[in-house]
Amino acid sequence: MSLKVNGKAYDWGDVDVKIPGLEFVPQEISYDDELEREEAYGYGHRPRGYGDGNYKSSGKVTMLRDDYDALLDYCKAQGTPFYEMDFPSVVVSYANDGDRTRQDELKKVKFTKRSHKASQGDKSLSVDIDFMIVGGIIEDGVEPL
Repeated sequence: MSLKVNGKAYDWGDVDVKIPGLEFVPQEISYDDELEREEAYGYGHRPRGYGDGNYKSSGKVTMLRDDYDALLDYCKAQGTPFYEMDFPSVVVSYANDGDRTRQDELKKVKFTKRSHKASQGDKSLSVDIDFMIVGGIIEDGVEPL
């Protein structure tokens, strides 16, 4: 692994989010995953080992109200209610000039929550959508498990 000194770090302009069949420009996207892991104890105070639990992944996307309206139109055109939408793949790409593109693939995304907010003085309105990632997060081709 090489370390770049005084090189360009990724920034929001280097991020591209694609959902097949849907055109939108997110303002923010975040996602995480975890594997439950717990120490196993026997005699004494120190763990003898550990056990693995469930893997889970989830995320959140923020978009302008106009893009959210386009998402609702997409749901309507598909004849599918908002919470029943099933996106087989959401691809988040990162690329710097001269470097290869890195991709995180969010497999089988389902919406779980939406949050609307508007207040005096807002210059734009946005909507937050929480989602679960049923198939996990594949980072640059590497499966989580």
